[in-house]
Amino acid sequence: MKKNLKEICRKFTGKLIGTSIMKLYVCETISFMPDDITEFVTQNCWFLSSMENAWAFTFTGNDLADKHLIFLSDDLLLQRVEQIRFIIAHEVGHVVLGHRNSVMVRQSKKEIQKQEKEADTFAQTYLIME
Repeated sequence: MKKNLKEICRKFTGKLIGTSIMKLYVCETISFMPDDITEFVTQNCWFLSSMENAWAFTFTGNDLADKHLIFLSDDLLLQRVEQIRFIIAHEVGHVVLGHRNSVMVRQSKKEIQKQEKEADTFAQTYLIME
């Protein structure tokens, strides 16, 4: 059962940077996850997409210290709702599962494929299609 979307958005305390539709998709997706995951994500993850009223945005090092930044592209936000939710849940899966970032840390193709499969499984576990 989905949780209250306004309450989830409030818990992000400014860590949802982007359009109102992006914020809605993120909060909807998180609403399908257990409370412990909801708490972890709202406290430790920032979501960033293009913004309705700004061309750019600046973070300071302290804003993201020991946090996770998930970027959602404009192209993603034009896809079907189910695809958007899946990608958000998949990226949350990488964070919750403690995966390393292959951009910052050299990884084998096998390790990357394993992490991608685990993130897919995570998304499929918590994603509920309406």
